[in-house]
Amino acid sequence: MLAITRSLWRKLMLITDDPSVTHTHWRTIAPLLECRRELHKTAFSAHHPLAGHPLFTIEALAKVAEAACKRKGDVYVDAGDLSLADKWGTTPRPNMTIPEIIDRIETAGAWLVMKHVECDPAYKALLDEYEAFVREIAGPEGSGLLSNAEMLVFITSPRRKTPFHFDAEVNFLVQIQGSKDLWVCDPSDRSVTTEEELEQYYSGAMNAGTYKPHAEKLARQFTLHPGDAVHIPTHGAHWVQNHDNVSVSLSLNMEFPRRYGDAYRANHYMRKLGLKPRPPGSSAWVDRSKAVAIDGLRHVKALIRR
Repeated sequence: MLAITRSLWRKLMLITDDPSVTHTHWRTIAPLLECRRELHKTAFSAHHPLAGHPLFTIEALAKVAEAACKRKGDVYVDAGDLSLADKWGTTPRPNMTIPEIIDRIETAGAWLVMKHVECDPAYKALLDEYEAFVREIAGPEGSGLLSNAEMLVFITSPRRKTPFHFDAEVNFLVQIQGSKDLWVCDPSDRSVTTEEELEQYYSGAMNAGTYKPHAEKLARQFTLHPGDAVHIPTHGAHWVQNHDNVSVSLSLNMEFPRRYGDAYRANHYMRKLGLKPRPPGSSAWVDRSKAVAIDGLRHVKALIRR
């Protein structure tokens, strides 16, 4: 009998009459080509195989948290009754250790974030499957722009909110345990996410996104149960309301090249000088010139620090 290599088997598994299937286990709801057009531009739904996986039980994640605490900056936690207008880092850290928070997650009112979980090879293997799925959606041209896949784990107390914010990565919110509602805004709507906020974000203000009440009428709502995932587009403002249950979810993301944010960084400097810079996308030549200028400034700063 002809032997089938692992790579050939994967290719055979991708041959299907269902145009939404892009990976053996992960799959989009809409057809592949539609999702390719929407990637990092519009929210869309997917299904994943990780619900009920033994690596994502609370007991297993307690060990993950123990390891993450040993890495600087890889654990974030807050607690309290937050509003959509609150920002990360502005609420008091709970007066409990991370193991205590996990043990009391039912009543702690907490949101616990563990970053770079893929440092553990077992989780890295699952992240690799996700990366293959996203690259299949992106296609050959889009895939070449993506790098640095990362896994974050969220453990959230019942009824907790995650406030309004936006991110720069190609991101999927993946529901493992419990359920929640997610609202996602159009990333191109500058009444929700302004040019100034984007410029501040790329210049280091990760909390630059500011809640606007009218965003609630404009956002698209998703309800996530175990097995559901939603693609949150680049710069798409979003927020989350957990249901009456403990939630375990993942943020799986990949990065664009740094030059994509350099036009915003240049505009930030220009605005501080009293100028009114063109938004990125207005001129490819101008955007490239700004990226070159910022990259040159970056090299000068590196030389000075030597």
